[in-house]
This record gives sequence, C-alpha cells and structure tokens, in this order.
Amino acid sequence: MNTPRAIISALVASAALGLVSCASGPTYAEVSKTLPPIPKGQGRVFVYRTSTLGMAVKPSIKIDGQAVGTSTAQGFSYSDHSPGAHEVSLVTEWKHKDTVNVTAGQPSFVRTHVTIGAFVGHVIPTHVSREEGESEIQKCKLVTD
Repeated sequence: MNTPRAIISALVASAALGLVSCASGPTYAEVSKTLPPIPKGQGRVFVYRTSTLGMAVKPSIKIDGQAVGTSTAQGFSYSDHSPGAHEVSLVTEWKHKDTVNVTAGQPSFVRTHVTIGAFVGHVIPTHVSREEGESEIQKCKLVTD
C-alpha cells in the first residue's frame, strides 16, 4: 500500500530536482537585444546547451584554459575574446574540446551536448555556424554563476 505513495514521492522529487538543474535566467530571445555591445576589436562567443539530457552534469566552460561559464541544461553563457582561433573545452571524465574562430564585432556559437560516459556524462563542444547557433539558442536561458 505504501509502494504507490513512495513511487509518486520519488517522481515528484525527481521532477523538482530536474527543474533546479536547468538554467533559470531569461531566455536568449529575451536578452539578446539588451546585452552589452561587443567591445571594439573583440568578438563574442556564445556557448549553449539545448538538451535536458544529463541535467545534473554541469562542467565549467573554458576558453583557452580560462573558465568563462558553466554548461547547464537549456542554458547559455557568453564571453568576449580577441579575434583568432580559441580552444573551447569542458571536462567531466575526459576533456573534450573544439576550436572557435572569433571575428571582431561578430558573435560565434558553440553548441554543447551530453553523451553517456562510464561514470558521468561527457559534455562535448561543437562550433556551429552563426545561423545555426542563433536558431538553436533562442529558448536557452542565461546562466549566471
């Protein structure tokens, strides 16, 4: 008789944890026009994750070894960088990386996605086109660490 109640309680707790694990700020669509302008001589890198898969997996986003945000389910972070090639990396069990080419005055987009790992999910960055990035990031929420 307690089994159905225990199952329902576990489901409610899991759902609540899932909501806490997703990004909770305003969406890109809501804030994109109000973000500060890109500093002169620099470009902006947006790193985002559209999926809820691996909600509890939230590794630090590093560009050229410097932490710039956190990869969170349905979230995005951004940072400004000098023009040229930059390494975007995330580490869970292993380090995964990609290169993003930054152009002065322009945004660049890096999508991250989670794959299954032995003990924890792997978060893999992929540089995507501006068109693809702007399309996919719209419902992602700003992550403020």
